[in-house]
Amino acid sequence: MGLACAGYLLFVAAQAQVYHQRAAELIGVVAEQPKSGSLIGRLDIPALHLSVAVLEDDQSKSLLRGLGHIPGTAELGGLGTVGLAGHRDTFLKPLRRIAPGMDIQATGGSGEYHYVVDSTEIVLPQAVEVLAIRSRPELTLITCYPFNYVGAAPKRFVVHAHLVSVTPDAVRGAP
Repeated sequence: MGLACAGYLLFVAAQAQVYHQRAAELIGVVAEQPKSGSLIGRLDIPALHLSVAVLEDDQSKSLLRGLGHIPGTAELGGLGTVGLAGHRDTFLKPLRRIAPGMDIQATGGSGEYHYVVDSTEIVLPQAVEVLAIRSRPELTLITCYPFNYVGAAPKRFVVHAHLVSVTPDAVRGAP
């Protein structure tokens, strides 16, 4: 049984690595309406040494491969609030060290977007107002909390960041 579990974990880790590699190559790819589970970008937080693929939807299968774009929120770099979710014990584990003023870079099909962290908060799972549209474009990262909790965590850790610049593919020299 233990060998089967270890094999499954290795398979999931390898699959996540493949999506991370594909996200690194995602430049100038624009999909009109991304399909559920498809790769749509990459998120980087240099100060935390965090680089992870972003997939369209927040389903379990996607969250095993990277961060999930929360349906109904703005697209990467779009007007409104972009909502991304991920597991606290995998890709978003480094978020425990995030602080206001840290840079976040998101790369999507049409450009590169630079965000700066404004604040963090801890909320109950039903606090959907964390995804509300604000007066300026924002990125909201959501993961479970507490970070060291065993099992289904009772709260959510939320990071709020605002968009400070956009570099379209045409400026970056992408095809």
